[in-house]
Amino acid sequence: MRYVLLHARAHALDTLRMPAYWAPALGFPLVFFLLFGLVNANRFADLGLGSEYAITPFLLYTTLNVTVASLAAGVAADRENPWEQRLRLLPLSPLTRFAGRLVYVLGFNVVSWIPLLVVAAFTTDLRLPLAAWPVWLGAVVLGAVPFGLLGMAIGYRFAPQPAMMLANLLFMLLAFFGGLFVPIDFLPSALHAVVPYVPTYQYQYFVLALIDRADHLIGPNWIAFLLLGWTALFALLARAAFRRDEGVRYG
Repeated sequence: MRYVLLHARAHALDTLRMPAYWAPALGFPLVFFLLFGLVNANRFADLGLGSEYAITPFLLYTTLNVTVASLAAGVAADRENPWEQRLRLLPLSPLTRFAGRLVYVLGFNVVSWIPLLVVAAFTTDLRLPLAAWPVWLGAVVLGAVPFGLLGMAIGYRFAPQPAMMLANLLFMLLAFFGGLFVPIDFLPSALHAVVPYVPTYQYQYFVLALIDRADHLIGPNWIAFLLLGWTALFALLARAAFRRDEGVRYG
C-alpha cells in the first residue's frame, strides 16, 4: 500500500506542475452543473424530490470524463516517455502501478466535486441527509474503478492520439446509453431492454440504490452486481494490454 500511495503522490505532484490542466478540470464540474444540472435539480424539486436525483448523474458524468479520458491519455503519453523505461525496471508489480494511478485519479475527482457540492447545497433542494453523504460519494468513487481500468486498457494498447479519441468516443457512448445525459424514458423504447446491461447505467443504479434513490430506474436490485463482471473484464483487458506493451517494447 505504501508504494501505491507513493505512485499516487508522484502523479499528483506532476499534475500540480501543470495548472493549465488542473485549473479547468477542477472548474468543469461546477460550470457544467450550472449550465445544465441546475435546471434539472429545480424540476425534481417541483416534483417533490431532492436535487440528489439530478446531482448524481452529473457527478458520474464528470467522474467518468476524468477517469476514462485522462487515464487513457496519461498512460499512452507515459509510454512515449523515456522515463517509463526506468519505471519498468523497478521491482514492483503492475498491480501496484495500476492502483497508484487509480488512487490519484479518483482523488482528483473528489477534489473537483467540492465546488459543485457547495453550490448545490446552497442553491438546490438537496434532501439527502448529511450522514448519508459519505456513502453517496464513496459509492461514486468505488463505482468508477472499472472505468479507470478501461482507461488504462486503452492507454496501454494505443498511441496517445488514438487513445484519446477512442476514450472520448467510448465515454460519450457509455454516458448516453447509461442515461447520464437524458433519462432512460427519453431513449428509444427498443433500447430499454439493453440499457440495464450498460456499465454506466449499472454505475448510476449502484450509487442511487445505496442512498435509496433508485426508485425511478428500471431493473432489479441485483443489477448493480453486474458491475463486478465489467470490473473483471476491464481488469483483464488492462492486464493483457500491459503485457502486450511490455512484450513489444522489452521482448
